[in-house]
Amino acid sequence: MKTPTVLYTAAVLITLAPTALATTKHHDKDKPQIEELVTTASPIHNDEDKVIQGVTVLSGDKLREKSAATLGETLSAEPGISSASFGPGVGLPVIRGQSANRVKVMQNSLDALDASSTSPDHANSAEALLAERIEVLRGPSTLRYGNGAIGGVVNVIDNRIPSELSDQISGGLELRQSSVNQGSNAVFKLNGSSDQLAWHLDGLYRSSNNIEIPGPARHLHEEDHEEHDEEETTFGFIDNTSARAHSVAGGLSWISEQGHLGLSISQLQNLYGIPAGAHIHHDDELHEEEHEEEEGGVRIDLEQTRYELSGERLNPFAGIETLNLSVAYNDYQHRELEGNEIGTRYESDGWEARLEAIHANWGNWKGAIGLQAREVDFSAIGEEAFIAPYKTTNTGLFWLEDLEVNNWHVELGLRGERQESDLQKSGSISHSTVTASAAAQWLFTENQHLSLSLTRAERAPSAEELFAEGVHIATSQYIIGNDNLDVERSNNYELGYHFHGETRLQVFAYYNDIADYIYQQANGEELEEMPVYYYQQQDAVFKGLEAEWQIPLNENINVELFGDYVRAEFKNGSDVPRIPPLRIGAEISYDMDIWSASLRWTDASKQDRPGENEEATAGYSKLDASFNYHIGTQAADYVLFLRGDNLLNEEIRNATSFLREVAPQAGRNIEIGVRVQF
Repeated sequence: MKTPTVLYTAAVLITLAPTALATTKHHDKDKPQIEELVTTASPIHNDEDKVIQGVTVLSGDKLREKSAATLGETLSAEPGISSASFGPGVGLPVIRGQSANRVKVMQNSLDALDASSTSPDHANSAEALLAERIEVLRGPSTLRYGNGAIGGVVNVIDNRIPSELSDQISGGLELRQSSVNQGSNAVFKLNGSSDQLAWHLDGLYRSSNNIEIPGPARHLHEEDHEEHDEEETTFGFIDNTSARAHSVAGGLSWISEQGHLGLSISQLQNLYGIPAGAHIHHDDELHEEEHEEEEGGVRIDLEQTRYELSGERLNPFAGIETLNLSVAYNDYQHRELEGNEIGTRYESDGWEARLEAIHANWGNWKGAIGLQAREVDFSAIGEEAFIAPYKTTNTGLFWLEDLEVNNWHVELGLRGERQESDLQKSGSISHSTVTASAAAQWLFTENQHLSLSLTRAERAPSAEELFAEGVHIATSQYIIGNDNLDVERSNNYELGYHFHGETRLQVFAYYNDIADYIYQQANGEELEEMPVYYYQQQDAVFKGLEAEWQIPLNENINVELFGDYVRAEFKNGSDVPRIPPLRIGAEISYDMDIWSASLRWTDASKQDRPGENEEATAGYSKLDASFNYHIGTQAADYVLFLRGDNLLNEEIRNATSFLREVAPQAGRNIEIGVRVQF
């Protein structure tokens, strides 16, 4: 392929570019660089402290230090967030114990429109390494973002459509090398403008080999030692976990005092393996050997082309302060490769559009009204396709209002949505959902406030939950949908305490009562030599706590204490499967003018409530460290960085992963790299 060569050539040119621009670039050395905590979670407020529900914003150095190969891994250290891994190539965000169809992953406030919600082995197409900012809104965010955001929202913002003009070319380059998988990463970004036209370019190349682990890949129980031969697993590494990805993107935007209008195009290719052991047919040993020889491991070959249009108009007509239009079209496909043969091909063509108007103040009320539409054409082609082709169409209307009086802040919202899922073979099923919310924030001192939010949210079942039927080789399942599924209805309560001064403290408690919770459950049967998983419904309760406390000891040393806990159970007393365990931890960081360092300790408890027919996971302690050395010049800023993950080389089996019994998390990893910004 020529794309990696192009990216590395671009990387060399960008490394040299700061020197060429040294005579035109000027830095104000005396001007402090303050990183603003901004968010697009609310169309009315962009200050993180003004958003009543729990929100996390990763940007700037904090994002670059935490960026990883998957979106879930990038966010997994944040309170209330974990990652549902399916080998190192897949990491889906889990928010307060909920994921997949209940967590909406977006790019620039529009649906990612990939296939990640259809199956746990399908990767997100949003690349954390290319993001300018990642925002996570916990709890029901259905009001603004639509059906499917009942658990939360992850918004990846990449600035591919610029909204501001710049008076000079700016950009960056990052190169990384990792020891645990011989991984290489290269990322570049360029921004510039001419007259009223602003432009953006970015690219990524990533490759890695099988990941190393501290022991056997398969979790060997006592009975395994007696009944199985050691050849059934690998030691010190996980087979078939190599990966390679590359991406290129560009955007143009016309900008004036009245607003902007822009277009971006991005292309992504991602090839990754499904860990050996995740996709073994359940029959005799001879058939397993023949299957491995003939087909080899399962790999996912993903390709996507995405087009985005974004426009903003200030004061378009009387009574409207801002009118925003966003449109995305996604041409997505991936192939499940079994050795050299194509097993199943998935194709998804989809678009989403949102028109949002922020109205002029009605007294003390600020607000927005919006219209959102979405359509996805999805097909799975091949002998092992587990769902027939379908089309899903969503249309929604939402209304948000915001009031600030004295030391009180109130938010109200209402949304109605219609979803139609049309299976080409057997007709369509339609659902209507209504969501309402009310939230209040009381600023009882200058730096402290309490918040309370109440939401009645509804989620229509997805096409996969309704119509799936067949073998899915990559996950080793025979999946059966249920076209009698009802709409999920949840009553959600969140109480928060915030202190924002030199010390920063946030504590959230939540209780989510979900009627007709939809989930996959194995019933002990087999079809076509695969365990059968049915989609079914049962009332469930999710409740938990999150806390984060940042304590500056002096101008150079900062201590952070954190923890999270979620308990999820069905009303009959059984446990919801794949829920993260209790975590607590501490981080100490030291920041000088030219260098910084941090040491982070995370202690996770055992998960002994894994759900019916699921295996428990042991607790673990994880030690991470980082070191950064800054070199500032007139032309550019250089950062040499060193990072260590899982320094104790612990065996970590992820409680949220379908593959925890056959694919633990990576062992000790040392990462070294250089970052250039100009």
